[in-house]
Amino acid sequence: MKLEDVTMEIRPRSDWEAVDAGLAMARRDFWRSWAAWWMAVWPVLLLIYPLREQPGWWAVIFFWWKLTGCRMVVFQLSRKLFGENPRWSALWRESMRAWTRRFGYRMLLARFSPWKLMAMVVEDLEGLRGSKYRTRMTMVTRRGEGMCMFLTVASACAVLWLGACLLVFGILFLPRGMEEQWTEVLEMQGFFVQAEYHWLVVAALVLAASWVDVFITAAGFGLYVNSRTWVEGWDVELAFKRMANRIRGVVGVFLLGLLIVLTPPVQALHESVDGSIVDKSSKDFEAYHEKYKESKEKIEEIKKHEDFKVYKEKYKVPKASSLASSAPIGGLAEVFTALGYALLGILLFILLGAIVWLIMRARTLRGSSSVNVVREKARVVMGMEVTAASLPDDLMSVARGLWSAGENLQAMSLLYRGALAWWIDRASVDIVESDTEGDCMKRVEKSARGDVGYFQDLTDLWMKAAYNMNVPLDVEWDELCRKWPYAERRGA
Repeated sequence: MKLEDVTMEIRPRSDWEAVDAGLAMARRDFWRSWAAWWMAVWPVLLLIYPLREQPGWWAVIFFWWKLTGCRMVVFQLSRKLFGENPRWSALWRESMRAWTRRFGYRMLLARFSPWKLMAMVVEDLEGLRGSKYRTRMTMVTRRGEGMCMFLTVASACAVLWLGACLLVFGILFLPRGMEEQWTEVLEMQGFFVQAEYHWLVVAALVLAASWVDVFITAAGFGLYVNSRTWVEGWDVELAFKRMANRIRGVVGVFLLGLLIVLTPPVQALHESVDGSIVDKSSKDFEAYHEKYKESKEKIEEIKKHEDFKVYKEKYKVPKASSLASSAPIGGLAEVFTALGYALLGILLFILLGAIVWLIMRARTLRGSSSVNVVREKARVVMGMEVTAASLPDDLMSVARGLWSAGENLQAMSLLYRGALAWWIDRASVDIVESDTEGDCMKRVEKSARGDVGYFQDLTDLWMKAAYNMNVPLDVEWDELCRKWPYAERRGA
């Protein structure tokens, strides 16, 4: 996976924006995603003839099996996200793996999990199992958990609504003169008894499910990408890679020119006093060649060190056993009455899911509050030590000395570390080790316990010096030192 090949804008989004980004990916690649969905679902179509007299049983099997189609949508969208459009042969091979991959857990135990839209992405793309899978799911679902549950319920509602619309839509487009005949058929008791009429309802629901699954799965994939962007800083990494690509050519030309200018000639021939040609630089060349050989040997020695050893991990994917049996259901009742009961069941399911979610949320908040009480203070922030023991007693004198010696960046770093240490130790601001300068600024503004304006000015000057190599002027430095508000010993 090359992050610079991504085909969408990577940035931290809200849950609704992440869903909208997933829907945009589905619209962009709808037909291939829809075809990939059917490449995994088609085996269920072979059961139509054996179950032609029992469409209800076939519908249950279809809606249980259609999760394999969602896996294929994830495969197509994930490859397209990073600039790869998989071949049809690759899609066909992946569809066979989608039938058996972690079958016992995903298709039986966790088939109706409200987090399956994000869970199957972690299973299929990252290949995690066991404790690693549970840890990863806890991290990924910190953002977008409620939205994932909402999408799961919304997909069932959308399938029923779209299926009913397709039935009504088909009746509206009947040829003139046939409306009354079909109206009589719908009013007949035989419509709700004969299996051939039931297949019309099942066909409408199947077609609706094939469309809804593409978009709902893409929305869940958008939530997953957004969660990883927040946690792993994909946007920052991508910005640095693009910056490096822009300046790579210029730096290469500059270094080549510098190498040509500074490299001594291999052989310098000059004319002597008596007119003969002699080589005056041969000894210098030999010395340069010896130094090059020594440097190359040192580099090889360093590369053999244990720190440069490459480790690889292999994961075995467990093979599934056999298909599980599905419980039969009775025949279909009247069409609109059945839809009404189904909507009522969905509403009850939403209510039950909301109660379970509130209970789990309360337990999570109670557990997190107990953890916050004993959580240790941050020791390293953005690679800088911010503990009191790592700072000098007279911080301001040391900083002034560094500035006078021309080490401006080190002086600014010392001031910024001292300010962070003061906010962590003295003001008890909950700064964590993964925070950036912007995160630290937001936490300080929320606390409002000290000179927030000074810390904001210091942060701006530090970021300009650290990232743009634009150190402040002497006047600005003197102003920072004069207004320094963190005068406590070691807390500064």
